[in-house]
Amino acid sequence: MVKLEMQGVTLAYGDKKVVEDMTFQVMPGEIVGLVGPNGCGKSTIIKALSRVVTPYSGTVLINGRDISRIPRRELSLLISVIPQIPLLPSAFTAFEIVLMGRNPHLGLFQYEGPRDMDIAWQAMEQTSTQCLAERRISELSGGEIQCVVIARALTQKTQAILLDEPTANLDISRQIEILDLVKGLCRENKLTVVAALHDLNLAAHYCDRLLLINRGGIHAEGTPIEVINTQNLEQVYGHGSYVHTHPLSGLPAVLPRVDSSRNSSLNK
Repeated sequence: MVKLEMQGVTLAYGDKKVVEDMTFQVMPGEIVGLVGPNGCGKSTIIKALSRVVTPYSGTVLINGRDISRIPRRELSLLISVIPQIPLLPSAFTAFEIVLMGRNPHLGLFQYEGPRDMDIAWQAMEQTSTQCLAERRISELSGGEIQCVVIARALTQKTQAILLDEPTANLDISRQIEILDLVKGLCRENKLTVVAALHDLNLAAHYCDRLLLINRGGIHAEGTPIEVINTQNLEQVYGHGSYVHTHPLSGLPAVLPRVDSSRNSSLNK
């Protein structure tokens, strides 16, 4: 099991600080969502948790160990990443991409065996991508590629998964299917999951806790009910949305504010 922590972390690109003095932790079996407006630092936090970005100050910890001191191969056995914009070799087939998730488990000059093939095929079955197995990446849509990358992360068999806008290119049914899968695996295997999400309704439904990020810091932290309210959203996003209680789940649901007088004039 994996516990992820940030302790007083500041992240920057050159002289521009994106995140300042960030402190939080994510426990095994928990899905924590990073929400907030564009450019607030969600993706940068994901990159720091996966050691793509080095903190300007502060420490990222995995099970109490400084991430900078963990060998790359060992890190890839602990954490898998589903990036927002995956860069994949276009000539490879979907199955070959998914099978790459087994690389951290292989020794020097070792090739994938039947067990690795079975794990990759099972991941494609879980993500409904088996039908894409023989197609080249260049032939796939953005949503299909995203599902293939998710299958690759599942093939990696890590105890922590970082997701950066995992549903950005997916239709609503695929969004629900993928997030249901991630939530189920999290519960069954005590996975540690951090997901950067734009859709506040999906975040409310699937995350145990939310970090509402604004101007490089945590504006609010807690359960979806504690974080997603009209006051917080107005302070972070402006006066563009309204929060009410979903009639079935009891969770907060976000709707855009509608100018009824403008709609009335348009209908005349």
